[in-house]
This record gives sequence, C-alpha cells and structure tokens, in this order.
Amino acid sequence: MLTYVAVGILSLIAVLHSALGEAALLRPLFSKPWDVGIPRFAAERIFRFAWHLTSIAWVGLAMAVGGVPLVHAVASVCVLSGVVVFAALRGHLAWPLFLAAAACLWISVGAVSTTILQGVSLCGAVLAVVLAGLHAYWGAGGRWGMDAAVPQRADGTPAFKPGPLVCLAVSAACAVLAALLIWPSVAFAPLMVRVPLWIALAVFVLRAVGDGKQVGFSKADHSTDFAQADDALYSPLVVGLAFACGAALVLA
Repeated sequence: MLTYVAVGILSLIAVLHSALGEAALLRPLFSKPWDVGIPRFAAERIFRFAWHLTSIAWVGLAMAVGGVPLVHAVASVCVLSGVVVFAALRGHLAWPLFLAAAACLWISVGAVSTTILQGVSLCGAVLAVVLAGLHAYWGAGGRWGMDAAVPQRADGTPAFKPGPLVCLAVSAACAVLAALLIWPSVAFAPLMVRVPLWIALAVFVLRAVGDGKQVGFSKADHSTDFAQADDALYSPLVVGLAFACGAALVLA
C-alpha cells in the first residue's frame, strides 16, 4: 500500500513541478528582457526542456517504485527525454544521446526484436540510396539543393565548393553503405562487412557531433541557412544513419 502512495507522491511532484514551473517561473522569466550570451530562442528552449526533464525523471522513479523493471524505467525516461529535447531544440546533442542510451538498454535485455533492428537498418539503407542518387545528380552537373547542402561561413559564402568527382565519390560511398546495411538482414555478415559498418558508425557520430565551427551539434554559428538546415534536417539524418549502422552491427 505504501509503495503505491510513494508512486502517487512522485507522480504528483512531477506534474506540479512542470505545471507550476511553467506558470510561476518559465513564462514570467521569458516575458522579461535578459541575455545569457547565446540566442534567446535557444536559451528559452534549453531552460524549458531542462526543467521538464526533471519531471520526467521523477516519473521514471515512480515507474521503478511501482514495479517496472529498472532497465525499462530508465530506458523509458531516456526516450521521453530525447523526444522532449528533439521537439524543443533539434540542434541539441542531448536527444540522440538519450535515444542511444535507451537503445543500448533495451537491446542489452533483448527487448528489441530482430524485426525492429532490420527495419531500422533497412530504413537507413533506403536513405543511403536516396543520398547516393542525390550526389550522383550533383556529380552530373545538377544544382538543385546543392547550395543548401554546403557549409557556409559567417558571411553566407560557401566554405568550399565540392567538384563532380567529390560528389560522385560520396554517391559511391552511399551506395556501398546501403549494401552494407542490407547485408546483415539477409545473410551472415563477415568481418569485411562489420569493419566498414563500424567505420561508418564512427564517421556518422563524428559528423553529428561536428567540428565546433560550421557543422554538427557543436557548431558555433547557428545563423546561416546551412546551419539552420543542419539543425533541422542534416544532423538528424546523420543520427538516423548512425542508428541504422548500430542496428546492422547488432544483427551482424
């Protein structure tokens, strides 16, 4: 009986923390002028999701106290936290880390079926095929979408201009990646498949983290057209490819 009382108290704390925090702290704070040295919209969203992640953690505690296995309770908190961060500020590194932690926990206890892993891997293969076709189009001289795909300096000028050979090389690499992602779903994956998948996973993780300047979650300038597209689309797609490589490796 007292266990259920504890669950109720923890759940109530979580609800009150979010509701009262929004009404008495966050909204009044956001209505006032202030500056913390980063873009105002980003600061507001970070404050908001950081506040509500505490509530989600308390819900996780309630789940664990209520009898949900600890691994599942923690993984659920990670998923909910990742979704909240993704919805609030897609360009923040926390959401893929939360989702990766949840995936590791559920895979470790066998809670992720082979079908799900195959689905993630094959979705990554489809994305790789699309990217291969797009880069082949650019390599053949096409221009649609290319300007938005190249990192930009602070003045908006391209940081570099990829030539046809570079585009075709990336297209070939994406085609090979698609084959590597499909392989573990249909046949035994030998070392010559697993090693390139590990390399691809490392490349995508590094690309997602970024260079601290123009690309990835760590980029310093989020104001250029490329940077905004990177936050909204490119980095999430890179994270998706990293998860697809991870799923293929688990299958392998």
